[in-house]
Amino acid sequence: MRSTLIVTVLVVVLNPASSALSDEEIPLANPGFERVAPDDSVIDWSRDIERSSEGSTVVASTDTVHGGVGSLRLAVRGHGTVTAESSPVVLEVGKLYRLSAWIRTEGAISDAMTKYPTAVPACLTMASFPFTNHSQAVGGNSDWTRVESLFFATQREDRVRLHLGRNGNARGSAWFDDVRLDRVDDITEYIPLETVRWSGKGFRYNDRGWIVVHIEGEPYERGHQYGSLVAEEIVSYIGKLGLLANEAEPEAGWRRLRFECDTLFLRTYDEEYLREMKGIADGAAAAGAEAWGRSLDLVDIVTINSVVDLGQLEDAIEVTPNALTGEAFVAPDEEIGIAPEKHSCSAFAATGPATTTGDIVFGQIFMWGGYTGVHWNVIADVIPAEGHRLVYHTFPGGIHSGADFYLNSAGIIIGETTVSQTPWEPDSTPQSNRIRKAAQYASSIDDVERILWDGNNGMYTNDWPIADIKTGEVAILLLGTHSKKLWRTGEDMAPFGTPGFLWANNNNRDPEVRKEYLAQPYDRPFDLMYSPWNRDIAFNEFYKKNAGAIDAMAGVDLWATSPINRAHACDGKITTTEMAEQMVFLAHHGKVTLREKFPTKGWRYLPDLPGAEPHLSLGYATLSPIHVNEQLQTLRDERVGTDEAFEKPELVLGALESEFEIEREDLWRRTVFPASPAESWFISASAAYWQILDGLDDDPAVAAGELGDALADLSVRYLYTVSREGDLAALDAHRAYDRYGPYLVPRIKGTFALHQLRLLLGNERFLDVMRKVHQRFAELEMSTADFIAVAEEVSGEPLDGFIRQWLEREGLPLLVPSIEVKEAKKGWKLKLKSAQGDPAYRVVTHVEVTMEDERILKRVEIDGETEVEFLFDEKPTRVVFNALDDVPVPRENFYVWKNFIDDFHSTLIVYGTASQIEANHTLARRWQRLVADTYVEILPPLVKDAEIDQLQAETHDLMVFGTLNDNYFFDRLEGLGIEIGRGHFTFRGRSYSDPDDGLFAVLPNPFNPEKVLYLIAGNSAMELFKMTSAYHRGIPSWAVFKGDDIADRGFFEPEGHVIDLE
Repeated sequence: MRSTLIVTVLVVVLNPASSALSDEEIPLANPGFERVAPDDSVIDWSRDIERSSEGSTVVASTDTVHGGVGSLRLAVRGHGTVTAESSPVVLEVGKLYRLSAWIRTEGAISDAMTKYPTAVPACLTMASFPFTNHSQAVGGNSDWTRVESLFFATQREDRVRLHLGRNGNARGSAWFDDVRLDRVDDITEYIPLETVRWSGKGFRYNDRGWIVVHIEGEPYERGHQYGSLVAEEIVSYIGKLGLLANEAEPEAGWRRLRFECDTLFLRTYDEEYLREMKGIADGAAAAGAEAWGRSLDLVDIVTINSVVDLGQLEDAIEVTPNALTGEAFVAPDEEIGIAPEKHSCSAFAATGPATTTGDIVFGQIFMWGGYTGVHWNVIADVIPAEGHRLVYHTFPGGIHSGADFYLNSAGIIIGETTVSQTPWEPDSTPQSNRIRKAAQYASSIDDVERILWDGNNGMYTNDWPIADIKTGEVAILLLGTHSKKLWRTGEDMAPFGTPGFLWANNNNRDPEVRKEYLAQPYDRPFDLMYSPWNRDIAFNEFYKKNAGAIDAMAGVDLWATSPINRAHACDGKITTTEMAEQMVFLAHHGKVTLREKFPTKGWRYLPDLPGAEPHLSLGYATLSPIHVNEQLQTLRDERVGTDEAFEKPELVLGALESEFEIEREDLWRRTVFPASPAESWFISASAAYWQILDGLDDDPAVAAGELGDALADLSVRYLYTVSREGDLAALDAHRAYDRYGPYLVPRIKGTFALHQLRLLLGNERFLDVMRKVHQRFAELEMSTADFIAVAEEVSGEPLDGFIRQWLEREGLPLLVPSIEVKEAKKGWKLKLKSAQGDPAYRVVTHVEVTMEDERILKRVEIDGETEVEFLFDEKPTRVVFNALDDVPVPRENFYVWKNFIDDFHSTLIVYGTASQIEANHTLARRWQRLVADTYVEILPPLVKDAEIDQLQAETHDLMVFGTLNDNYFFDRLEGLGIEIGRGHFTFRGRSYSDPDDGLFAVLPNPFNPEKVLYLIAGNSAMELFKMTSAYHRGIPSWAVFKGDDIADRGFFEPEGHVIDLE
C-alpha cells in the first residue's frame, strides 16, 4: 500500500529531434508557404474540400508566421470545414514516416455535439489516412503549437492535407507553417522497446487494440514462441468458451468441448499443425497458463482452433442425409427449423475497371458475438520454415484466422464470409487445417481452390474472396461440401453484373451448392432460388456510385456504413496491391461505424456474462509486419527488462515492532467534554486517534504502513484546508458555518499532538495517560491545562511545551534533512542531520533506510538542529526522512482525490482527441456520468484537449483523461514527475508497459498551482475503461492500476525527504 519510491524526471514535451537515428526529410513543395501566386493562393497547395454555412478561406498570410515570411490561413465563417492539399509526394509503402507542422488558431472550435466520428478543429493528415486518423489537433486560441503524426505509408504517391474541421464542422481560423515530412528510421519511436515482449525469435507488441505477434521457425519452435507470448489471453479465451458451453459449470463445458474436438477433429489435422499447436500449448504452459488448475495441453489448443468448425456442426447435421431422411413422423405444423445466423461477415474484392488504378482493393469485416469477439484481436505474422510468410487476423493461439483475413508473401489475399452450412463429411479435414495450409502454401487462386477442396469436410461453408496481386485477378470461391463454384475475373469480369467488383455477404448465390440444403427435416421443400439481401443491394449501390474510383479510402468509407457493417461487427480490414506487396494492411479494432459495444444484460451480441469486456472502437492501425520485424530484430540485444526488478524490499521493523502493536483492550473509553471551545482539539483528536489505532492491522509491518497513510491523509487535508481558508491555532477553535477550518485544523493538529506524545512516551505510558484522562473526566469538562497536568502526573515528565507547540502555533514544522554515508571499519555509517525553520519543534519521527534486500525503519528524536548516526552492514541506497508522516510538514503537492468533492463545480474533464478519439470520448462521457451519480449530481463539462485555452486551464480544476499517447494535453503539462511514453509510462522509478497498466495521480495544476490536476491515464483504451468503471473513493494522491484493481497507491512525499544515495 505505501510506497517510498520517487523520480523527478519529466519527458512530456514533443521533441522533433528525439530519435537516436537521423530522419530523412522527404521533399515537399513549398512547405513554408513562402511562394505565393498573385491571387494570394499558395503555390503547390490547393483547396481540396470545402463546406461552410457562410464561406471559407484558404489564403497566404504574411502577418502571422512561425518561420520565414509566410503561412497558410484556413478560416471558416459560420460553421463548416475546409481542407488544403499539397502537391504529390513519393513515399515507400510499409516504411515509417512523421508528418509534422506548426499550427496557430484563433477561435477554432469544432462541433461539440458530434460523435461517431467526433469532430476536431485544426489538424494534419495524409490523403491516405482513414477518417479515424489524424495528428494531434489544435483549437481555441492557441499560440504556435507543433503537432505530428507517425504513420506507415500505404501508397507510393500521397498528399499532405491541412484541415480546419476534421470529421465535422468547425469555425474560426487556423494558420499552418513549416510543414515537414520525414522518413523515420528508428522504429522505437512508434513501438517503444518498453512495450515489446520477446520469446526466442518471436515478439509481440500492441497497436490500437491489436496484439501483433511475430513468430518464425519450425512448427514446434514457432508454436512455443506464440504460446508464451499470448498465454494469459489464451486462458481468458478458454474460460469464456467454457462458459458459453455451460454457463452454470464452465469447466464442465470446456471438458465437453475438449472431448468433442479430440474425438472429431484432432486426428484429422496435418502433422505440421499438430506440432505447432503442441508448441503453443507447451509455450503457454511454460508461461504459467492454466485452465481450472491444470496446465494447458495439446487438446486445449486443438479445441480453440476447432470450435469454429464445431459451432457449425448442428446446422451441418440438419442437412446431412441419413437413412430416414425424407420421412415425416409428425404433423407438418410441428416441424422445427433452426434458422442460421445469416449476417456474419462482409467482404469485397475489386480490380481492373472498378478501381482507381486498375489494381486490387480488398476488404473484409468480421462479425461475431462480442463476448468472445473481443478476443479476436491478434494479428499473427508467421515466417514458417516451409511455405510462404503469412499474416492473418485471429484469436489468441489461433493457427488459422477464423475471422477470416490472410495475406501471404506470394501475393495472395484471402477473405471469407460464412454461408448456410452444407452437410458434414466426418472422415475429412477441418476447415481450420485447410485454410491455414492454403494461406501458407498457395501461390495462386488455383492453389487456394485446390487446397481448400482437398479433404473438404464441408464444415464452415463459406464464400472465399481471393485475390492475386501478381495477376490482378480477384475471385470468390463458394465452397460447399460436394459442390463448389469459383467466380473469377480472369474468366468473367462481371459475374455479378459489376465489372471488376465482387462481393460476399453470407448469401449463397450458386444453385448447385444450394441443392446441398435439400436434406430438410420431414422432407419439407427448400427454396432453391437466390434472393438478394439488403447487403447485396448496398454493395451494388456502392459500385454504381464508385465504379472506376474504388480505392482504399472508398473501402474505408463503405465499411463505415450500414447495413454493410452491422451491430455485431468486430473490426474492418482493407488492403490494396500496393500494400499487399509489402504485406501491409489497414485494420480497425471495433466497429468501423465507431459505435462501441458494451456488455448488456440479455443482449445477444454482447451479454453481460462473467468476464465480459466492451468492444471499443480504436481507429485504424496500419500493420507493416515486414518492416517492423526487420527493425525490431536489429534491437533484440537492447530489449528492456521486466518490472519485477523494481519490487520493493521487505520492511524490517526490528526493535520497533512493539511500537505498532496496539492491544485494543488497552485503548481509552468514554468521552470528555470541553471546558471551552479551545478544548475542541482534544475532543475531536481523541476520537480520531482512537479510530486510527483501533483500525491497525495485527501485523506490525502492515500496521506501520496503515498508520503512515492515515497521518499523511491528515497532513494533506490540513494543507488543502489552510490553502483555501487560511490557518489558525488549534486553541482558536470555534464553531463556523461558512468554512471547515475552525473544526478541521484543531482536530488535525490535536491528532498529531497525541501521536507525537505516543512516540515520545511509548505505548504503555501514553495509553495510561489517555485512560486516566478519560476516567477522570468522563462526561465532565476538561481544559487543556487539565490534560497536560494529568499527562505530566502519569508520565513523570514535563510535557507542557511539547504539547502546546502543536496547539498554540499556526503553520507546521519545517524539517530539512541531509544525509552523509561513509564506509566504516565494520559496515557503513549513515549520518543524518536535520535543520529546522523558526520556530523549532521537538518531534519524534522515523527514517526508512533501503539496502539491496531490505528496508529498515529507525526512530529519530529531533529537537532543533539535530545530528544522529546509524551503522549498517550493507551500503544504504536510499533514505526516506519522516517516512511514516509522523510530523506534518509543508509540501508542494498536497492534493488528493477527495479534493474533487471539495470543489467539483470548477472541474473540467479534458479528454484526448488523437489516435483513439472515439474511445476516449465515449469513456469520458461514461466517467462524467459516474462521478455525477456517485456524489456530485452535476455533469462536469467535457472539453476536447485541443480546445482548452489558457484562461480555462488557469481557472478550473482539470481532470485530464485518456490513453497516454492520445491526449495532447499531456504534452503541455510540466512538473508532473512522470515520464510519459507511447503506450507506457514511468512513475516513481518504475516502468509500466503492459496494456493493462494505468495511472491515477492528483497534482497541482501547472497553469495555476492553486487549482488541481487529476490525471487519469491508461496504457490502452481497455485499461482506461477498467480503471474508470467504478468510483474508487480510497485513492490518496496517486494509484497505479492493473486492470480494474489498484496495484499500489500512496501520497507524494515532501520535497527533499527522499534521498537517493546511488
